[in-house]
Amino acid sequence: MKESAFPTPRFTRPVYWFVRLAGPLYMRLALGVKAIRIFNEPTLKAELAAFKAGKQRLIIAFRHTAVEDAPLVLMGLKESHLSFLYGRDVLNWAGSITKFIFPRLGFIAVQNRASNREGMEHLRLEAKRGRFPLALAPEGQVTYHAHHTAPIEAGVATLALWAAEEGSSVTILPVSIAYRYADDMVSFAQEILARWQAESGIQLTQESVAAALVTACEETLALVASYWDIEAELEGSFSERRDQLCSLLLDKGEDLALLSRGSGSVIDRLFRLRFKGEDTLFNHDETGMTLFNQAKLAQLKERAHLYLRINQTVDVLEYLDPAYLGDTPTPSRMAEVSLTLLDVINRLNGGTINSRYSPKGKVGGLYIGTPLRLNDLVSEGSGRKERLARIQGAVSAALQETSESMEAEWTSGF
Repeated sequence: MKESAFPTPRFTRPVYWFVRLAGPLYMRLALGVKAIRIFNEPTLKAELAAFKAGKQRLIIAFRHTAVEDAPLVLMGLKESHLSFLYGRDVLNWAGSITKFIFPRLGFIAVQNRASNREGMEHLRLEAKRGRFPLALAPEGQVTYHAHHTAPIEAGVATLALWAAEEGSSVTILPVSIAYRYADDMVSFAQEILARWQAESGIQLTQESVAAALVTACEETLALVASYWDIEAELEGSFSERRDQLCSLLLDKGEDLALLSRGSGSVIDRLFRLRFKGEDTLFNHDETGMTLFNQAKLAQLKERAHLYLRINQTVDVLEYLDPAYLGDTPTPSRMAEVSLTLLDVINRLNGGTINSRYSPKGKVGGLYIGTPLRLNDLVSEGSGRKERLARIQGAVSAALQETSESMEAEWTSGF
């Protein structure tokens, strides 16, 4: 019998204490995070104290810039355990230890850009129960940009309204995240570009790191198109051509997945294709299956591996943008773009976000933003759709403001 994609959250103290004790070692050895810096810590402590005193329900809305983000938040916010929302596909590739630990930490599996009754019931129960602050990344997936917020999903607003159904005050606390990968971030970006040149076979001649990064972005579009035999002419700005290429890749993936061509955004189609592949590979009960159906499923799985590789390429390519560097590129932004360029090669080689290069010895930063009070965002007479829109807009603006504050206070000095 296949396991549920939405395991029931069942918090247990022994697992909690194991994670608390082993967490710092895991951060250092497995994730390469040697230290955590927290900005505006008094605000964080005050909001957690108000939650523990029963004065409010608390939602931690954090930027999602790298694979290390959730452990960074969990280990950085030591004053309280957190109940995280995670993509239900995570347990397919994260290993047996994660499958055991996540539900026993009270973490909740969700399906991005789609609804599932089983997962929604777990989530709504936890929101109303309020045992721990809820933590989620409203952007829905990793964006690889510490200083620019991607469009956020409506889930954080829905979660806030659910939490308020018990008559409690609800606070949403925005948190931005950034990493210092090396003491000299410009030299770090140069090193990553040298590695990108060696792996891509493309030589860059520009004297400045910023100019080389822009050229490498252009070369990457051509590289991806060549790898996947995309011959269509791309037109417009870099972001327009990138999105055209991503759309063509998703066309190819959807054909392989036997799906109708998607009409939503690149990210909508990305999730749709991802969950189709994940379900094909992991969510079939093969008990009593005939030999014919076993053979048919094996063929579908072969196709799934291929279109999930396309999916992986789009997953990182969609966030590659030389405009992110700005007119006067900071070392932090240059380092991020260089890592994303290298990651495109990783995905073309069959890798995933888990095999994305991230150096050891980095410092993770958590910037605590201005708390958002639900009562200040919505009025009693407004309809549900209007309330959701107001909350979503306020969270998006707060996350962007917090990211900009972190850049001004910390990463601009790298």
